Amino acid sequence: YRGYDSWGIAANNDGKIDFHKQVGKIGQFELKRDLSKFSGPICIGHTRWATHGGVTETNSHPHFSCDKRIVVVHNGIVENYQELKEKLEKKGHKFASQTDTEVIAHLIEENLKSTQGTVPKSRGQSPSFVEAVRKSLNELEGSYALGILDRDQNILIGARKGSPLVLGVGKNEYFLASDVPAFLDKTNKVVFLDEYQMAVINDKGHKILDIKNGKTITPKISTISWSLAAAQKGGHPHFMIKEMLEQPTVIEKTIATDPKELVKAATMIKKAKRVYIVACGTALHAGMYGSYLLARENNIMIQPISAGELPYFGHLLKKDDLIICVSQSGETADVLEAVRSAHKNSAKVLALVNVMGSSLMRVADSSILTKAGPEICVLSTKAYVSQLAMFVMISSYLAGKPAEGKKILLEAKVGVEKVLAKKSLDNIKKLAKRLAKVPNLYSLGRGMNFPNAMEAALKIKEVSYIHAEGFAGGDLKHGPIALIEKGVPVLVFVADDGTDKEIISNAMEVKARGAEVIGISFEDNQVFETYLPVQKSGVYTPIESIVYAQLLAYYIALEKKLDPDKPRNLAKSVTVK
Repeated sequence: YRGYDSWGIAANNDGKIDFHKQVGKIGQFELKRDLSKFSGPICIGHTRWATHGGVTETNSHPHFSCDKRIVVVHNGIVENYQELKEKLEKKGHKFASQTDTEVIAHLIEENLKSTQGTVPKSRGQSPSFVEAVRKSLNELEGSYALGILDRDQNILIGARKGSPLVLGVGKNEYFLASDVPAFLDKTNKVVFLDEYQMAVINDKGHKILDIKNGKTITPKISTISWSLAAAQKGGHPHFMIKEMLEQPTVIEKTIATDPKELVKAATMIKKAKRVYIVACGTALHAGMYGSYLLARENNIMIQPISAGELPYFGHLLKKDDLIICVSQSGETADVLEAVRSAHKNSAKVLALVNVMGSSLMRVADSSILTKAGPEICVLSTKAYVSQLAMFVMISSYLAGKPAEGKKILLEAKVGVEKVLAKKSLDNIKKLAKRLAKVPNLYSLGRGMNFPNAMEAALKIKEVSYIHAEGFAGGDLKHGPIALIEKGVPVLVFVADDGTDKEIISNAMEVKARGAEVIGISFEDNQVFETYLPVQKSGVYTPIESIVYAQLLAYYIALEKKLDPDKPRNLAKSVTVK
């Protein structure tokens, strides 16, 4: 899920590189050549999400050195590639593509020239090749997860800085991937590479080196508990619908979170002088919900901040401050930069993260693993619900009432199951058929439902490409009401949390100006042209009500014949700032 505009593979077949590149999504079209005889003990592949250079076969990975000896695949961005390319061209290197990645292959080729004296005569692991790669990596600025093979040896090198890379350790076989689900059917034994680490693999085994100084590092091999079935579609047409249908189970698993983790999180929050929630996109909306919830239920003031903006306030952080970082992948570049800002000023970091062994989990002072399991669809659905549910659990532990939190989530689970029932799905499909034709859509919420209004709009714009915006009900008259015209749909989130009368008034204001009001509410109202029911759950209503918006986004995408798992221009894990 990390790239899907083109793809390519290359194998070292006894000193001969066999490779294939093709534009488009892998597995969804006719192959341009027969790959049945494609073989070799070492193979690298890549699904691309274009950053530098257009979507062409030439720009697809793998990329090669001039002599075709060095082959590279790369996730990330080489920020100083223009400077490096200019230097290499002056030394006679010819470039075939417009990508930043190709620079890496040529740079290794150039650095090999200065280490040729140490190349062994027999095939095997070459100190010169490893050293040339390490030297090259130290010249790169930006981010990378790399797979590098040498045509003249049976050796594979993986390296990471900024972008995630996982080494899978199987029986007489190894795997390198951006994420565990890529090889989960082969092994659940993994080494999570840290920043500035490289894995050197040959037929004798593997070793981990420090990129900066070349020293050998003893790796920790972790066992992943995710099941293979959790990372597969399981008969569903898309991962998105499968993952939405899993949300009741996600809530159930959240209830079973280790009490020690929750007590530790609650203690960190209580001890902190100031608390900030830092995240991006969907996770930020979950964090906003958490800030509303802890303010109302626990009398704690928490400031949510978009992770990309935190560094501009970083110098104000103090020793007794706490940063709660929320992330699905645990690899988001802006979130990791926020952690660095926090630690630079001696602030503590608590992570709510979904991926065991992720970068965020390793650098945080403490972490709670959210219970979504592998989420493959680029759009986050069940991870969002798991984050909302985890904030409910944290709030209940802060209040010293853990049983109450569990009871609330069990009720929310029942509500989500009702939204996902066949009758409900049929109603949403009918609504989606109509909404698929509109150019604009808006959503409104107050209090706890304001983050939900923003998340609903984000889901719809991400997957259906309809222009959608979410607003706080109180902000409506301060500008957004100018956008309301005859026939424009407006989703209105209503909860029995003391904001219902005000948000219904906002609904009447937009209806008076011709809007079609779709009410997601605990009771019907004459202002609604379409009514989508939820339980009376007060401040916990958003856990149930957001599922309607997720489903609506999905079925609108299907009506428009779009791929909901892989929306255009988006990547699952945003590892560049």
